Amino acid sequence: MSTRDDDMFALILASQQAERNAPISVISKKQGDFPSDWAPTNEGRLAIDVYDMNDHIIILAPMAGVDPTRVDIYIHDDMLSIRGKRIKPKLTEEASGQYHAECYWGAFSRSIVLPVDVVSGAAVAEYTHGLLTIRIPKVASSDKGRSIPIEIVEE
Repeated sequence: MSTRDDDMFALILASQQAERNAPISVISKKQGDFPSDWAPTNEGRLAIDVYDMNDHIIILAPMAGVDPTRVDIYIHDDMLSIRGKRIKPKLTEEASGQYHAECYWGAFSRSIVLPVDVVSGAAVAEYTHGLLTIRIPKVASSDKGRSIPIEIVEE
């Protein structure tokens, strides 16, 4: 390989590293109309799967390397939020460099709008072998609301 090829390869690697470390935002730079929760952050994004189980939903979130006692889960109305931190392990010996980096270390969070009405007070979470599983019962169809008749008042 020529020196020119080596320089091009180094440039590509540097570009990929900068892109990987940049916060990701689906919102344009014009954020004046959005709450601060939409602003780019340095937090990683947690991957999740959501399943419909007839009378409840299940949320799966792989969190290998996370201390489950340091994870916060909140449900407010129709919003589920999960926050935590993945701490980078100390190497047993000093590294002279790094060939490849894909693992995210540091704070992470994920908030989603739940797809159905749920009974948040009955939610349960368990952590097994690096997998967080959250089970939330759905609101029974008879509890989803009712029609309110309009009373006509003559003035």
